[in-house]
Amino acid sequence: MQIRHLRVLIGSLALVLASPAIAAPKIVLDYRKPTDQRPPAVTAEIRAMLAGALPGEAKDVTVLDHLRGSFSQPGFSEDIYLVADKAPVAAQPFAQGPAQRLVTIREGRTTVWRLPEELRYQRIAGMVDADRDGRSELLLEAGFYNMGQSTVSVDHLALAANGSVAIRHSLKDVVTDGCDNPVGKREKRASTIALGDDGQLVAKPYRQRC
Repeated sequence: MQIRHLRVLIGSLALVLASPAIAAPKIVLDYRKPTDQRPPAVTAEIRAMLAGALPGEAKDVTVLDHLRGSFSQPGFSEDIYLVADKAPVAAQPFAQGPAQRLVTIREGRTTVWRLPEELRYQRIAGMVDADRDGRSELLLEAGFYNMGQSTVSVDHLALAANGSVAIRHSLKDVVTDGCDNPVGKREKRASTIALGDDGQLVAKPYRQRC
């Protein structure tokens, strides 16, 4: 009887070892770690190209961030810039002034992508290819500060047809920092953002020290 049970146990263990391992979600952003908020260094030539691509007669632009990858077409490397007429202010909860835009540069040619007019972003936090179509989507970060508390949210968006963008998912309050809160709780939470095998982004908050 003991030998029979031993054989069943060995067989079950062999099935477990032979089964394909379930991959853990891949962390694509980790807000527990310090982030580099410095704007990118941009040459005068690139800055002139970006200003010339925007509607109107803009002589200069504020370049908030830059990444390189395949965003509009699989297999083609291009540069993408988050630009605006001026830097956003996290203390202003409502959008003011002209909308921000994304501009891609590939082989010396520029394409402008409109962002929703009601939104303001501080930087491009990262990129992912969630649907595995060979084109990376962007993770754009927006911050807000008011009365001693700051929050950070992330929009997962893709370049779409006709110079527009499609927001796939919005992750709210991936960072909440109330350490300077004068009346409420003084606490801080920072999240990791992971990409699962199903192409979904999931935020997991962690308590941090003030």
